Amino acid sequence: MYIINMNTSSKSYPIIIGENILDKINPYIEKYDKILLLTNDKVGPLYKNQFLSTLKRNDIFILEIKDGEKYKTLESAKTVYDFLIENDFTRNSLIITLGGGVICDLGGYVAGTFMRGIDFIQCPTSLLAQVDASIGGKVAVNHPMGKNLIGLFKQPIGVFINISFLKTLSSEEFKSGLGEIIKHGFISENNNYLDFLNNNISNILNLNIKTLEEMVYISCLIKKSIVEKDEFENGIRAFLNLGHTYGHALETLYNYENISHGEGVAKGIIFAGKISLEKNYINEEKYSLLWKTFENFNIDCHPVYIEHNHLVKIMKKDKKNSHDNINFILFKNDNLNKEPVSIEIIEKVNNSFKNRFIKSVIDIGTNSCRLFLGEVEKKDNKINIIKKLYKSVETTRLGEGVNINKKLLLEPMKRTLTVIEKFNHISLNMGATEILAFATSATRDSENKDVFINMVKDKTNINIKCISGELEAKFSFLGNSQIYKEKIMIVDIGGGSTEFSLGENENLEFVKSFNIGVVRANEIFFKDENYSEENISKCQNWIFENLKEIEKFKNEKFKLIGVAGSVTTNVSVLKEMEIYNSDEVHNYNLSIEEIKKNLDLFLSKPLEKRRNIKGLEPKRADVIIGGNIILLSILELLNKDSITVSESDNLEGGMTYVDISFSSEGCCSRGRI
Repeated sequence: MYIINMNTSSKSYPIIIGENILDKINPYIEKYDKILLLTNDKVGPLYKNQFLSTLKRNDIFILEIKDGEKYKTLESAKTVYDFLIENDFTRNSLIITLGGGVICDLGGYVAGTFMRGIDFIQCPTSLLAQVDASIGGKVAVNHPMGKNLIGLFKQPIGVFINISFLKTLSSEEFKSGLGEIIKHGFISENNNYLDFLNNNISNILNLNIKTLEEMVYISCLIKKSIVEKDEFENGIRAFLNLGHTYGHALETLYNYENISHGEGVAKGIIFAGKISLEKNYINEEKYSLLWKTFENFNIDCHPVYIEHNHLVKIMKKDKKNSHDNINFILFKNDNLNKEPVSIEIIEKVNNSFKNRFIKSVIDIGTNSCRLFLGEVEKKDNKINIIKKLYKSVETTRLGEGVNINKKLLLEPMKRTLTVIEKFNHISLNMGATEILAFATSATRDSENKDVFINMVKDKTNINIKCISGELEAKFSFLGNSQIYKEKIMIVDIGGGSTEFSLGENENLEFVKSFNIGVVRANEIFFKDENYSEENISKCQNWIFENLKEIEKFKNEKFKLIGVAGSVTTNVSVLKEMEIYNSDEVHNYNLSIEEIKKNLDLFLSKPLEKRRNIKGLEPKRADVIIGGNIILLSILELLNKDSITVSESDNLEGGMTYVDISFSSEGCCSRGRI
């Protein structure tokens, strides 16, 4: 066990570090009339019982808020204020935080502002919080336009760091803390701490308790030495913001999701290092050392190219700036230096990372419009998805009436345009520098597709590519071949067409699009919700006739993969999902018995009651029966008793496609496949 005594101008308090040290809190809580244990819905279920059983009081109130950086807001603070007021907390009350950085920051902010300030204790459970958020008295909440913009300085009365908590952290959360720890190594006045880290990589990554205790202790000592000299960040405490100018900008861009604080800091340190190199403050050897240190711990530190004006706009919101300058902490020889950096140098450095960027893919289908944003890397004429950032789907019914009229109708075009405008706004706000929008069968089959394409171009400046069914199938195959390495057949049941692709390891053996789909089936066979046995039989015969070519594959060995709404909806209905959960859907093995069970459920209810089935999106209720009939017919043709559901489809394929050149007919003339 280690004990550090923090001595600031406003308060002195202990930082106690060790394994199973929670009982050390008891002497510090005796005098308070009421105590609130503030935690979240992830940490609370794991630790609150253990925590409460250690304390010698049985009158502790508990409040859990939702887990995640996006909940570190004034709205969450109000939830805590309301709880304190409703339960008659006073100036002689205490808040104990039990959680990661969000809980430490939020609890400290509430303590600092409730009744003009009450005491609080920090019990950080994440590595990041143990070496950063819980130490030094900086507490805050986020604003949509920037991180930690609303806050104050408020020292706790004690920090209790239980190293045992680290054993339940995910790898991502643990590495987030390592990002801050490595930052402390670069801030330290000598290289001893960096040497310690590099000499103990295996022990650290394998969570050796004694090594972790020493590591956290040294990090806290480094932060203590800086905070005691500069409690209110008027001087050297700013050095703790190394990597934060760019790192916070990325966190804001990503809506505080899909990127940890530590990863943002790691990328920010490399960005600052590149500026330092550009200004001749450091040499290539020092710059390479920055990369190597993060890579030794398998931390992704590669900065992401963001459209320059957008990046600068976000950076200017950073609380560390003044007089309209953008301030960075830079490496200068063997020291650190805070200074403003010109827009020109920021742009030059940003441009040097153009091989890593944010790409947006919009799939404009017959029934729905879908968006996928990802962080990608282009290398050796290949694009790899580094991080999935955002997905959204909205039902637009663009293909309404196309099968009958051969034209896109005005109202569906307007509906779809509104969604594309929304998706374009989201893409630009999240820093996308490349937007690929492709339209499939409804647009492809319509005589007036140019009207719609020009409408979108005029409103959003997006050039829609009207792709062939075969290319759509290739996209789905490409997206799934990143996941499944055996031989696979991809089935994509859409609104107006169904695509098949067969192959292994990105090598296609068969690809074809067939003019059957859920909307098309509905319009031809099931008008006015007439699902008679006769109509179902006619629909099945139509499917068998159109898909007889795939029957030749029924004796081949391959993994059958289903993508898109017809298969994913079957899983969400089986699991009665109130909120769609991709993790539970992806890779689910959907049996023919389960599909039949769902079909019976759908057929047993009229449309209005079908819309209320748990797990079934209301806007899909009128086409799901046709989708299940098509799905069952395909399984029969291929002699399969199940299909594996994949969340990876033509969006992922479009994301990894390198170069698309379209002729006037919408065919792809070159690319990876």
